Amino acid sequence: MKTFSIQILLLALLLAGCKTNTEPKNFNLVFRIESLSAYKISMEIKDDKTYSINQQNKYFDSFAGKARPNTAQGRLTDGEFAELTNLLAQSPLFKMKDNYGFDEKNSPNDPYDGLIYYLTYTEGDKTKFITIQPNGAHSYPGKFPQLIKFLSDYTSRHLQK
Repeated sequence: MKTFSIQILLLALLLAGCKTNTEPKNFNLVFRIESLSAYKISMEIKDDKTYSINQQNKYFDSFAGKARPNTAQGRLTDGEFAELTNLLAQSPLFKMKDNYGFDEKNSPNDPYDGLIYYLTYTEGDKTKFITIQPNGAHSYPGKFPQLIKFLSDYTSRHLQK
């Protein structure tokens, strides 16, 4: 009987020690991809499922002599929002470093050379800024790479061609 009690106690301690990912609430997410002086795309998603996307091709706009932004607004579906909040819950954003990839030299043949990703995440009264110079050799915690892929793919699918 005593070993049974100890096993139950150990199981209770184990379960109490396991951190569960809670669904984000009261959040705002801004994701930007920028190629300095050439291209910029930004997306903002709020916890009410609304999004806005703005794309600028600064290089071609300078030749045209005027800004020609490509914009989109709308609402995420319940499935898209569930996927997003799941990825946010499994990405330890507030525990991540502020920047990644700036201390590493990219190859001149790297297709991501010159790109910078910015992520600003606010939940309640806490805000986290993460800046990334993409590098295939770098690893990120949790589901963060899947979050970045979700956001990139979402912007591509929802902008007018």
